[in-house]
Amino acid sequence: MVDQGKQDSKIFYGWFVLGGLFFVAAIGPMGRYILSALAPFLMRDPGWSRHTIGMAFTLHFWAYAFIAIITGRLLDTIGGRAVIICGGISMLIGLLLLSRVHHTWTFFLTFGIVLSLAVSMTHFVPNTAIVRKWFIKKAGLATGLVTVGTVAGLGIIPPLITHFSARIGWRNATMFCGFAFATIILLSALLIIRNTPESIGLQPDGEKPMNNPHSPILSAEQVSFEGQGSRLKPINIIATKNFLYFFIAYSVTGIPLQGILSHIGIWGVSLGVSAAGSGAIMTALTLPSIPVRILAGWLGDKFGKKEMLLLFNAYSIAVWIFGWYLVKDTRSYLVFIVLVGLAYSAPFSLFTPFLGDLFGRAVVGSLLGISTLGHGVIGGMGPYIWGWIADKTGTYSLVCPLSAACYVAVTVSILLIEKPPKQATS
Repeated sequence: MVDQGKQDSKIFYGWFVLGGLFFVAAIGPMGRYILSALAPFLMRDPGWSRHTIGMAFTLHFWAYAFIAIITGRLLDTIGGRAVIICGGISMLIGLLLLSRVHHTWTFFLTFGIVLSLAVSMTHFVPNTAIVRKWFIKKAGLATGLVTVGTVAGLGIIPPLITHFSARIGWRNATMFCGFAFATIILLSALLIIRNTPESIGLQPDGEKPMNNPHSPILSAEQVSFEGQGSRLKPINIIATKNFLYFFIAYSVTGIPLQGILSHIGIWGVSLGVSAAGSGAIMTALTLPSIPVRILAGWLGDKFGKKEMLLLFNAYSIAVWIFGWYLVKDTRSYLVFIVLVGLAYSAPFSLFTPFLGDLFGRAVVGSLLGISTLGHGVIGGMGPYIWGWIADKTGTYSLVCPLSAACYVAVTVSILLIEKPPKQATS
C-alpha cells in the first residue's frame, strides 16, 4: 500500500531516507574502528601487541568480506531496512561482549566475527546500495552526502571514546557505546529508512511514474546487457572484464585504507601523541574529507565517475610518496594525516554509483557484496601487514611506499574499465 503522505510530499522522501542512513553511516563503522580508539589502552590492559591488534582487524575484515556477500544478496531480496535492524542488534551484542574480553581467542571471536556481522549490515554496503536504489541522476551527490555520515562519525566519536576510556576505563566506555550505537541504528531503521522508492509508490529521484508500472525497478536503466535482452543477473556480470577490473580496484584500495584507519592512533602514539589524545588524530583524518566527499560525488555526476576516481587516486599516489619523506615527528605526521584526509575517502562517494552506472541498480547490492569480498580479504590484510612492518622495523615508514604502489594498481584497474554506452530510458 502506498504511503499517501510520502507520495504527496513536495520533498522527495528519498532525502529523508538519506537522512536516516546518515546516522547509520556515522555509527555502523564504529563497530570496527572503535578498536582504533581502544588500541592504545589494549596495549596496556590486557597488554596486547600491535601485531595482535592488527591480526584482529584482519580476521574482522576476512569475516566481513564473506558476510558482505550475504548482506548484498539480502539487500536485493528482503530489503535494506531489515538488514540494518539485524546489524543494530549485532552491534549491541558485539560491543557488550568486547567490553568483557580477557583472552586473545575471545577477542578474535568477538571482534572478528560478531562485530564483523554488525558492520557488514550497517556500514558501506547497505548504506550506499540503498542510496543507489533511491537515486539515479543524483546518485553521486546522494552517496557523497550519506558517506559524510561515516567521516563525521569517525571524526567525532573516537576522541570521545579515548576521553572516556581514560576516565572510566575502556571496558565501561565500550559497554556504553554498545547501548548508544544500537539505539541510534535501530531508531533510524524503524522510523525513517525504507527499502526502495517503489516500495512506497514512488520513483527514483522523485520522477513521475513511467508508462510501464510492471517493471519499475529498471524503468530508467532497462536496456540489454552486452546485446542481450534479459534482465541483468550477478552471475552474468561477474565474468565480465569490467567487473573484474572494478573488483581489483575496490579490493586493493582496502590495503592502504584499512591500514591507516586501523593503525592511525598507534602510529601517533609511537611519535609522541598521548593515548587519551590519540582519538583526535582520527578527527584530523576524517573531517577534512567531508567537503571532499560531497564535491567528489557532485563532480562524478557532472563530469563522470570514472574520471573523478582516476583523479583522486592519482592524488593519493602523490600524498603517500610525499608522506614517505615527510613524516618524522608529531607535527609532520598531523600534516600528512590531513593531506591523506583530503584524498582517502573521496572514491567511496563514487564506487557504488559507478557500479550502478555499469550494471544497473537492481543488482547493485549483490555486486557490491561480491566486491566487498575482495575488499575484505585482500584489503583486510592491510592492518596485519602494517602491524607486522611496525613490529619488525620499529617504524611505520615503509607503509608509505607500499600504499603508493597499491594506489598505482587501483588507478590502472579503473583506467581499464570501459564505460557502457549511453543508456536510453524506457
